[in-house]
Amino acid sequence: MHLEYQCIVNDIERLRYPGVYRVKTTCEGTTIEIEFHEKVMPNVRENSRLLILITDSKEECLKHYFCGRGNVVSNRVVSGLNRIVISIGGYLLVVKSGSPLDLKPLDEVFIASSPL
Repeated sequence: MHLEYQCIVNDIERLRYPGVYRVKTTCEGTTIEIEFHEKVMPNVRENSRLLILITDSKEECLKHYFCGRGNVVSNRVVSGLNRIVISIGGYLLVVKSGSPLDLKPLDEVFIASSPL
């Protein structure tokens, strides 16, 4: 499995937990929100480009600035959009897509991210 998104950063929101940010992006018709700790966050600003990769290959993931192992928490349809939540050690990645993705709860995936 290899899902690659080239995204534009819309907003970077500081969360209540110290040093944690939520990066909101749009990626070719898909919306992705990902939480990062500032120590591992790629150097991105609003309107910058960000690559987000969801894969089952650890080797492919390790080629990028950020690589984390996560588990699919949920996969459901909300307001006509397929919404997938992946937990990366408690930090969340939320994918909202018009088309279904082949991910099931408890699937183990690797999340990679790099500035473009």
